Order: sequence, then C-alpha cells, then structure tokens
Amino acid sequence: MKKLSLSILFCLLSFITFAQSLKVVIKQDGKIIQPVNDVYDLKKSTFQFEITSSNLEGFLVGATTNKDIYAGALGVLNTEVPWFQNTGMAEELYNKDKEMFLMDSAPSYWYYTDAKDHRFDKNPKGNAKQWTGTRTITRFYDIMVDQPIDLKDFDGRVFILMYAPEYNDEYDLVGKKNLFQAALRFKD
Repeated sequence: MKKLSLSILFCLLSFITFAQSLKVVIKQDGKIIQPVNDVYDLKKSTFQFEITSSNLEGFLVGATTNKDIYAGALGVLNTEVPWFQNTGMAEELYNKDKEMFLMDSAPSYWYYTDAKDHRFDKNPKGNAKQWTGTRTITRFYDIMVDQPIDLKDFDGRVFILMYAPEYNDEYDLVGKKNLFQAALRFKD
C-alpha cells in the first residue's frame, strides 16, 4: 500500500512539474493594470506585457480589432476562425520595433529559446523551460494595411488571445490551450 501511495504521489508531482503555464501581467507607467472581466483600460501610451512561462518555449498570439474573430477563438477549437487556419508568424527578434502585430488572418509566434533567440525586450531571464520576459509596446503594426499605428493615434480596442496549439503528425491544428485573453481598451 505504501509503495502504491508513493507511486501515485510521484505521478502527480510529475504532472505538476511538466504542466505548461503562462502568467501575463500588463503594466503601464510602472503600475500593474488590473482587468475587469478581462478588459484592461490603458492610456494611449507605452505599456508592457510581463510574461512568466513554465515548460512552454513559445505560444501563439492572436491580436485583432475584430471582436467577432476574438469571440470565435475563445471557446473550443473552431477551425473556421482565421487564426486557426494559418501557422504563426514570428515577429522581430528582441522586439526591436516595440510593436505588436494586429492580424485577422494568422497569429504571431512569441517564444524564448535562449538569450540570443527570443521575441521579447533585451535581457529576458531564464532558460527554455522556465523564463521571464517583457515585451514593450509603443505601437501596433496592422498587417492587413501594412502600416504602423502609434498608440497615441489608436482608437478602439485590441482583442488578444495567447494560446498553445496542439498539432497532429501531419501538423494539422487539432486543439489549443488558452493561456491568456484580454481586451485592451485605450482612452485619452
């Protein structure tokens, strides 16, 4: 009985150890912005995503101004949602342009492999299994019209879903794990 209990405990600890997790905090002016029903009220100025990851090298980021795409993406996998029909597009190394892609047709791919290969601001901490990184945003880049939009000129909301995709052997998307969802509402 004692051996069985120890085996079960070891299995449970293994699952906990290998569980994927992503903690996302949004900051502006050095302060943590608290959401209300996943809505973050932000000023039209620079903000940061502070991300802490465990057993998750990378994840996909859907960001759009289209509320219908966002709403369709939140529940169980709906292959009719454009984000799920295309693979992710990696943004600039080291977040050089301090921007976030807005794209209705495909997600972005944010990842951390090591200090020389990542999609976050300079000097993230950790290793591929456990890392913390910041991504500063000063503007959006609207892929649909191929144009940057400074935050001071942005009106409206941006809907964001960060998720871990699940693929089969043919690299077809067969599932997803939602990691973070938010509506960013910008005000003067």
